[in-house]
Amino acid sequence: MIRAFLFDLDGVFYVDDQLLPGANALLEWMQERQIPFRFITNNTTLPRKQLTEKLRRLGLKLSEDQLVSANYAGVLYLKKQGFKSCRLVLRDVAQADYKDFDKATDAPEAIVVGDIGEKWDYPLLNGLMNHILEGAQLVALHKGRYFQTEKGLTLDSGAFVAALEHATETHALVVGKPEPTFFELATQGLDCQAHEIAMVGDDLINDIGGAQKMGYASILVKTGKFRNTLYQKSHIRPDHLIDGIGYLKEYILTNGLI
Repeated sequence: MIRAFLFDLDGVFYVDDQLLPGANALLEWMQERQIPFRFITNNTTLPRKQLTEKLRRLGLKLSEDQLVSANYAGVLYLKKQGFKSCRLVLRDVAQADYKDFDKATDAPEAIVVGDIGEKWDYPLLNGLMNHILEGAQLVALHKGRYFQTEKGLTLDSGAFVAALEHATETHALVVGKPEPTFFELATQGLDCQAHEIAMVGDDLINDIGGAQKMGYASILVKTGKFRNTLYQKSHIRPDHLIDGIGYLKEYILTNGLI
């Protein structure tokens, strides 16, 4: 029996700031049934407070403490390691979460890589490579390969992290999905065993594969980055497959998942 849910956001509840059908109805039903849930996301474009505000504007009813983002997980990691300085490869607004760190130094202890859209170029990659060769820790907020936009699939920051790993012969420390520490952080306070938690997402590797390694039930939605051709090629198989978030309530009840 499932007692709590983890939800991915982009591609599951919304695409390009457009709320998907049935999203609010599902959350209202879960709140009525007192079924706990958390939103977990590899989003690194906004600080946690502003991301919460954005989601509320879309119509989702949530509090900041229900949201765990990769951007915020990066802050927690740097503090845990005792780092005092860093270079941020993040959009300006997303850097607000890192206010406690020295970001002006020419010799950063860590390089934090997130989403900067189309601002990647050779000089940036070359400068980051040299910082890493001089001893900076490469921290990837996630290693997503691509994401869904209204124009189709778009290359994600994981491709550039892989380039830096190859050039410097090192491995990035990844703090977002599908890393176990990210899921552990998201499930704190749920008071559930692993098999009583379900992860709902549109990403076979980050959502489904990551959840299965934790022992969670996994539910894949056919929205967002889902592509049937990729699904057929993948060795990862979710426990459950549904058309979209609006179908989850009916699926739960029909299959006796709670």
